[in-house]
Amino acid sequence: MMDAQVDRAPARDTSAVLVQGAIGGIVAGVVFLIAEMIGSVLLGGELLAPFKAFASIPLGQMPPDIAIGTALPVGFVTHFVLSILYGVIGAAIVQFVPALRSSAMILVVAATIFGTLLWVINFFVFPDLINRPWFKEAPMVAQF
Repeated sequence: MMDAQVDRAPARDTSAVLVQGAIGGIVAGVVFLIAEMIGSVLLGGELLAPFKAFASIPLGQMPPDIAIGTALPVGFVTHFVLSILYGVIGAAIVQFVPALRSSAMILVVAATIFGTLLWVINFFVFPDLINRPWFKEAPMVAQF
C-alpha cells in the first residue's frame, strides 16, 4: 500500500521565520507610514500627523496635544515595534499553517485577510481596551 504524499512548501526554522517576519513588518510599516503621511496631506492635515497618532498610543494624549518633538521619536518607535510584532505574527501563522504555503494566491488572500483584521482590531477593538477613543472617532477614510 502506498502512502499518500502531500506536496507542500517546506517549513523554515523558527529564527528564519522571526527574521523574515520582522523584515516584512518593517517593509509593511514603511509602506503604511508613507500612505498615512500622503493621506494626511491630501486631507488637509500635517505631513507628520501620523507620528502624533502613533505616539498617542503609549502617551495617552490626544494627537493634537502632542508636540512634534515628542511625537516623532515616540511615534516612530511605537509604529515600528507594532509593525515588527505584526510581521512576526503573520510569518508565524504562515509557518504553522502549511496550507498557506501551498500557493501564492492563497498566501496573498490570507495576507489580505490578516491585514484587514489588523485594521479592524487596531481601530475598533484596541481603542476601547486601552482607552484611546480618538481612533474610533477619526473619519473612516483617514483610518484606512
